[in-house]
Amino acid sequence: MRHTVILAGGGTGGHVYPALAMGDALRAQGQDVRYYGDAARLEGRVAPERGYSFRGVTAAQFPRSGLLAKLRFAFSLVANVAAARRLLRADRATLVLGVGGYVMAPTVLAAWTLGIPTAIHESNVTPGLANRLCARVSRLVLLTYDETRKHLTGTAEAVTVGCPVNPLVASGDATKYGLPAGKPVLLVVGGSLGAATINDVALACAVDPDRRYTILHLTGPRYFDELSERYRALPGGVPEDVAVRAYEDRMGDAFVAASLVLARAGSSTLAELCAVGLPSVLIPSPNVTDNHQEANARGLERAGAARVYVERSLDARDIATDTRALLDDPVALAGMATAARSLARAGVADEVAALLLSRFPPA
Repeated sequence: MRHTVILAGGGTGGHVYPALAMGDALRAQGQDVRYYGDAARLEGRVAPERGYSFRGVTAAQFPRSGLLAKLRFAFSLVANVAAARRLLRADRATLVLGVGGYVMAPTVLAAWTLGIPTAIHESNVTPGLANRLCARVSRLVLLTYDETRKHLTGTAEAVTVGCPVNPLVASGDATKYGLPAGKPVLLVVGGSLGAATINDVALACAVDPDRRYTILHLTGPRYFDELSERYRALPGGVPEDVAVRAYEDRMGDAFVAASLVLARAGSSTLAELCAVGLPSVLIPSPNVTDNHQEANARGLERAGAARVYVERSLDARDIATDTRALLDDPVALAGMATAARSLARAGVADEVAALLLSRFPPA
């Protein structure tokens, strides 16, 4: 016997890629795994590319204020839960794993009303609203950080497992970017959506007259055209030692190329950096629940694996100067890389798969 497992949620790489790592591990155990998410967002493209049967579901984001807006949300949630119930019945789902993001809520709640076992995974120190809600009806809560427990209510068993990482991030082809050989490489990535602040810092690095390293800049799809134009407008055009890409589906290629990573501080990104042993310069996003990215980043900083800059007091030129000094110091980079590897937690996805199958044996 085997489960029909539904992965529910997404919206950003921080939800989607851990979900797929867990899904891959469950498929390796012979389970039928499918994905419910927003067809217009990252999961709608990536999950089918990875061979998952995909169902587009509808969800509304909870409004922070306004009685009328909250009433409309309540009505839409009821309708979306009813729609998710129909999908779960049609797919004969036997287990639902919520992976974060507001789009997960209707599917997890629908499973609960149907008596289908539910579990959720929370990647960040501070859980989002969807996971706070769904933790109340789930039978198992999987955590990346122990301290997340204090933010959740409900009677579900909570187990700290870490953040799942796809093993493929540790291998790749660094030559495809065409960067000159023999120099350190700064990898700049603002997450699956991109980040304007990260892009501004990358441009400051690119124009640093004393720079002795190359740059691989993943701008994010929404910023690619703008950044390409800004690079072309530089004196001499796009520097030949800067590679600009909108997005990278195979992050293993980018990680293999990198000597240092400039990034936001989503939990999934940090788990990948630790898994591959890369030092980092982190600028946590301030636009997240309870500033959880800074909490994520400070853990790496305390371990000596990262340097953290707060966006509200940021000067792009200062960070460019600090980044250059760091890339000119191979001893410091090596120490940070060792610290990052010490924080890695191997085999999380396999551990999650085993745990789910032991708690919820296929009937």
